Amino acid sequence: MPENAALVVNDRECNLVVRTALECAGFECREFTSIMALLRGIKRDDLRLVVLDVDERAHDWRSVLEWRSNWLNPEVAIIAIGQADTRSAASALDAGMDDYVAKPVHGNELLARIGAMARRRHTASSKAAVATWAGCAIDRETSSLRSARSQVPLTARELAVMQVLFEHAGQLVTRQRLATEVWGARCDLSSRTIEQHIYQLRRKLKRCMGAAMSVRSVYGCGYRLEVAGPQGPAAQDKAASAAGPALAPLPENPATGDFANWLKTITAADFSQTRTSRT
Repeated sequence: MPENAALVVNDRECNLVVRTALECAGFECREFTSIMALLRGIKRDDLRLVVLDVDERAHDWRSVLEWRSNWLNPEVAIIAIGQADTRSAASALDAGMDDYVAKPVHGNELLARIGAMARRRHTASSKAAVATWAGCAIDRETSSLRSARSQVPLTARELAVMQVLFEHAGQLVTRQRLATEVWGARCDLSSRTIEQHIYQLRRKLKRCMGAAMSVRSVYGCGYRLEVAGPQGPAAQDKAASAAGPALAPLPENPATGDFANWLKTITAADFSQTRTSRT
């Protein structure tokens, strides 16, 4: 079955070269006259390649990169075609394009770049297909959470949120970071949307891991994926709170009157606490 490619290349000569090369390589090409038409016409799992002419100033080609991020379909490769100047190439690649082909386009070079890109993607995806932490795994191929206890399916958004939390397991992940990495760099997202996905993830994580792992809210900041037990951040915070306030620091020069004042602040309970911690 041929793979689908979408083209937004209005220059007739360039379009002919690109289309001919891709069809010879086995792609079935679908042409669109604008970025808006492309975004209306494509489906999430329908494409493997998008070729855009970034010289068309009327085209907001960055919205295609956001579409790929929003629909979480990293298998779609996006190649930019533009003028042979370093500024245009750097701008496209920095924005997230997978490759940049300078005009005039040569079919053999285009296919060689597509082939090299496919090999890189295959290597990367084979390494990152499954991520595991503390007995729980997220499987990108099956879009699910797995453990020795069960396997729970995830939606595309839930999978993306969970992957960000896994990449920073045990650390704070801010709401802004989640919005940027999951919904797109320029996305203005309400916190309610993120909270709804976190709520669903908590339910599914409990089905998969029971009480062994949870997504903890950090008030006013974001979320943290953590494990239960004495090694988890929550348990450490609780232990620190139960231990009470730390002793006042010993003065640098015990010979001064500060040392006598320091002794007055120490109670019998403090000495008992110190002896207990040393045993």
